[in-house]
Amino acid sequence: MLLICPKSFLPIAASLILLGGVQAKADVSGVIPEIGDLERWTVFSLGDGNSFSRAFGHALIDGDLGLAGNGDLLMAGHASIDGDVYDRSNGTVLTFQHASITGSIFHNQDALLDNGVNEAIAASAHAFSLTPNRPNTSVKLLGNHAITITGAPGETVVLSLKNFILRDNSSFTLQGTATTTFVINVNKKFSLSGNSHIDLAGLQWNQVLFNVIGTGQRVSLGGSSVFNGILMANDRTIKMKGDATVSGELIANRFKLRGSTRVLHPPILSPLVDTPSEANFDRGSRDNEGESVERGVMGRKVK
Repeated sequence: MLLICPKSFLPIAASLILLGGVQAKADVSGVIPEIGDLERWTVFSLGDGNSFSRAFGHALIDGDLGLAGNGDLLMAGHASIDGDVYDRSNGTVLTFQHASITGSIFHNQDALLDNGVNEAIAASAHAFSLTPNRPNTSVKLLGNHAITITGAPGETVVLSLKNFILRDNSSFTLQGTATTTFVINVNKKFSLSGNSHIDLAGLQWNQVLFNVIGTGQRVSLGGSSVFNGILMANDRTIKMKGDATVSGELIANRFKLRGSTRVLHPPILSPLVDTPSEANFDRGSRDNEGESVERGVMGRKVK
C-alpha cells in the first residue's frame, strides 16, 4: 500500500533581511481589502438556496454568527452558540431539545448581512486572481507525513491548488512572521480527516486564507482534525463532524456541524517584535523543495 505525499516545496529567498523591534503586523485584509469587516464573525453563511444551516449534537460556535441569504438555522441536541446571532428579515432560527444561544438574536439585519455577502464574493474573486508564487498544484498527505511552507517577513505567499487533502496524522504547517500572509486557493476537493491538522508557526489565524472556489463537493472536516485560519467556501457547504476544530473563521454558503465539533474565534494579539531567527527559517524550509513523491509505508521513496 502506498501513501502519496508531496515533498514541500518553496525555497524562500536566499537572503532574508531580519529586522528587530518591528511593530507592524499582517492581516489578510491588508492584501485583500474587499474582505472588509468579515473577520468579525466566527461563522458567516451566505445562505443561497432553501436549505437550513445546521448545528447538532454537542457542536459549539464560540462567537457571533451571521446568517445571510435565506437566514435559516436549525439547532438541536446540545448544540450551542456562545455569542450573538444576526439574521435577515426572512430568516428563521429554530432550536430544539437542549440547544442554546447564550447571546441575543438580532433580526432584520438585512443591510449588514447583505454587505457581508458582497464582501465575501469580492474577497474570494480577488484572492483567486492573485498570481501563485509557489509551484505546488495539489496537496495530498496520508499517514504521518508533513509539509512546511515558509514565507518571508512582509511576503504574501500564494498557492493555487486543485485538491487539498489531509488524512490520518498528517500535518500542513504554515510558517512566517507577524508580517507574513498566506492565500491558498483550492478549486476542487478540500478535506481534513483523522488526526490531521493545519498548524501555524509565527502566524495568527487572520493572516491565513484558504479560498475554496466554485461549486463542488462539500468542504469536509472530520475526525479530530484541526484547521487554523480563515476557511472560505462561498458556493459550498462546510461540513464538520466528529471532534473537528476550527480556530479562526468559517465563511460558507451554509454549514452543517455535528458531533463535538467546535468553531473558535481567538482574539488577535499585537506582536511586540517580528524577529524570527534565521535558524528557524532554515529548519522550516529544509527538505521543502520539489514536487510530489510516492512513499512506502516506512517512508521509502518508491518510483
